[in-house]
Amino acid sequence: MTEPTTPMSQRSHQQGATDAAHEDKCRRCGVACHIAVPLGDRAIVVPGLHCRFLAEESPGLFSCTVYGDRFAQAPWCHHADVAGPLGYLAEDCPYGAPDRGKRRVDEVEFRAMWPHIWRILRSWGVPNFVHHADFLAAVHARTGREWELVPMHGPADADQPFADDMQQMRLRALPTSPDA
Repeated sequence: MTEPTTPMSQRSHQQGATDAAHEDKCRRCGVACHIAVPLGDRAIVVPGLHCRFLAEESPGLFSCTVYGDRFAQAPWCHHADVAGPLGYLAEDCPYGAPDRGKRRVDEVEFRAMWPHIWRILRSWGVPNFVHHADFLAAVHARTGREWELVPMHGPADADQPFADDMQQMRLRALPTSPDA
């Protein structure tokens, strides 16, 4: 029986240490699995905007529902050894690189940043691999409106963070009344 082949473009971000000591460093904070939006020199985690395979087991404690097979099920996933230098982990992650990473902020600070984050999300769209229901519920809670994610039509701008994601999604408001 032959093993499935992984395209060369995916192999480089899926390789790294796998021993128990390496795995035990993880705090299971879930930050790596959330999308972050750049604001100034910081990358701010957007609550609700996370990989479809992320599960919150208890408040603040997350796990991947396909961890053992994540690179086949979630080809966008990066091994921690690769994600750290790219800034894809929490800024204080044990796997991370100094002065690089995403930041989760408290609700008061996030609320102040929301108008900027909202403009960015509306402009850039989001990757299709996010958990649609969780993201749409979070957006509804912040905007008071119902939204849907629809595929983007046409190529994204090359300078957008998800420009290579052919499944990029755009937010579209749902009508608020039958005659809207």
